[in-house]
Amino acid sequence: MVTIEQPRKTTSHGRIGEAAVTAKCWMNGVPAHNTNGLRANFAGSDIIIDTSDPSKKLLVQVKTGYSPAKKQVYLTQATGEQDLENPKFKADFVVFVNIDKKAGESHQHRGTLGFEHFTYFIVPVVDANKMFRDAVRREYDRPLIKTGERRKLTNLAVYVEPELISKYQNAWHLLRGEPL
Repeated sequence: MVTIEQPRKTTSHGRIGEAAVTAKCWMNGVPAHNTNGLRANFAGSDIIIDTSDPSKKLLVQVKTGYSPAKKQVYLTQATGEQDLENPKFKADFVVFVNIDKKAGESHQHRGTLGFEHFTYFIVPVVDANKMFRDAVRREYDRPLIKTGERRKLTNLAVYVEPELISKYQNAWHLLRGEPL
């Protein structure tokens, strides 16, 4: 009998988020295909969406995680000071998948994590980059309590207030080319 090593939660949450977004696209009439880890071939994208023009595809990045507080929406991790200036996302859209905190923390790869534990925000890349950069800047400019020094941005989890992103919640129609 072959045993399978349990994946790390952060890895599995990312892959589960990608699969869930692909499924939700199809459920919303958007033909989507997972890149299955071949991101280098697709500008760092996780999902490719067919358009009415067979020669054009939409590229989608998926960022999955959970927020420690209900009054925050998780975006992704910062990688360093370059996030203050350079675009973080390269695809046409970014789908932020937020996992219910309790379900995310207790997830043990036993089939208990389901669609009901996810909240989706479908954001055009220009808006996603601005939202992310503004949030990183807020954290960077907020001094550390103990030392008063600037925060390090490497591996900093980046969050936004729900009111800044709420208009994109379940906005699957954007992937069909319909207006917000």
